[in-house]
Amino acid sequence: MSKSNLRHWLLALSFIMTCLVILPSMAFAADDTVLNEARAFIKAGNHKAAYELLLPLESDRSGNVEYDMLLGVAAIEGGENSRGIFALERVLAQEPNNIEARAMIAKGYYKAGEAENAKSEFNNVLSQNPNAEITKLIENNMQAIDKATGQKTAFAAYLDFGIGHDSNINSATTTNTINVSIAPNFPLIPFQLNAASLEQSSNFVSAAGGISVRAPISKNVSAFGSLAGTTKMNWADEQFDPSSLDYSLGLNIKHNIDNYTIALQGGSFSINSNTFREAMGVSGQWQRNLDDQNQTSVFTQLSKLDYPDISVRDAKRYIVGTAWGHAFGGDKAKVTYLSAYAGKEDTDDNDFDFLSHDIFGVRAGGQLAINYKLVAFAGISYEYRDYQEQDPTFLIAREDNQLDLNIGLRYLPGYNFTIKPQISYIDSHSNNDLYEFDRWVVSLNIHKDFNW
Repeated sequence: MSKSNLRHWLLALSFIMTCLVILPSMAFAADDTVLNEARAFIKAGNHKAAYELLLPLESDRSGNVEYDMLLGVAAIEGGENSRGIFALERVLAQEPNNIEARAMIAKGYYKAGEAENAKSEFNNVLSQNPNAEITKLIENNMQAIDKATGQKTAFAAYLDFGIGHDSNINSATTTNTINVSIAPNFPLIPFQLNAASLEQSSNFVSAAGGISVRAPISKNVSAFGSLAGTTKMNWADEQFDPSSLDYSLGLNIKHNIDNYTIALQGGSFSINSNTFREAMGVSGQWQRNLDDQNQTSVFTQLSKLDYPDISVRDAKRYIVGTAWGHAFGGDKAKVTYLSAYAGKEDTDDNDFDFLSHDIFGVRAGGQLAINYKLVAFAGISYEYRDYQEQDPTFLIAREDNQLDLNIGLRYLPGYNFTIKPQISYIDSHSNNDLYEFDRWVVSLNIHKDFNW
């Protein structure tokens, strides 16, 4: 080989070796740029963007502690718990004493519904004697887990104040004249309704408050109780001011992925400070967590209804239903639910069986986090009520179809406050004009939670 050819081969070989050295370093430099961008996203609270940026690199960078740590944090904070846990397990395989990784994997376990694994990891962190700030944070998290899982007595309370406008405070018809029968076997004749029986609108203020307690009896059994009250004051006409007082006392039993709840429930509903209806009953629910994103339940409720001033309406109410909920992945906290139920309300007085009716209903709704302080929500429900016997006053067997819609926002300014603007709509269709109406309610509420 001539000296000229040898020099050409050496130059080519030198160029190839240089490429082999430079190109990987350029690739890793690009990857480091991605890591820096992901780190900035995480610092800004945009965990979903960080997760989507890091995920395509997993096959190449998996096993790199810095990469796996960032991916784990972004995934868990963004709702991708399983992938985040796997990433952090790779970190711990190389750095068993990495306190930050253990604390974050504990959070991932908790968010995935694995409370015992979460506590175990938090205890592992405490065994490494972290500084006082981290120790306090972990102890607070473990107390929160104990309260959430019923292993520690927890108290909660709330206050709620609102203002708004109600287009139909008495849920009344706009029809001035209805047809009635004034005696048995007597034909229908027109009857003029008075002003109090027609739709009335008003601005209003409202107030509500409640307190609840949950106390462990054993590892898997806890007792709970609650008391809540509401009142609404209409500016235009106080004779339709509603108020309510409700209470419950029950047991919750956990077994693996199943939760069983049984409760005694009671309450009263008043209009203008006069008791309109009282209720007492028992409810039961079986709930199963299918995975960290899906939950299903079956529920039932048996109630005794008493009307102090209209005793002919006293009845027993039976409801059975099922529900499903789904939490989507990602940092938008997207949740949806669907429920269906059926039942019957059966009057005590057989002479008034025309007030008894079958009930069928469905409900659906969901929420979406616009950002970490603002959540949008919406719901829809439909209920069909079928009265089996002819009403002697109207000479028809009543049928109602009621549609309810609501949409709103929850803004979380901090300090356990919630500001909630909301619009709701009710559309009740009936073959009896007296029970046909629609209703709009626009409200703004300020809600404060207390937990200890």
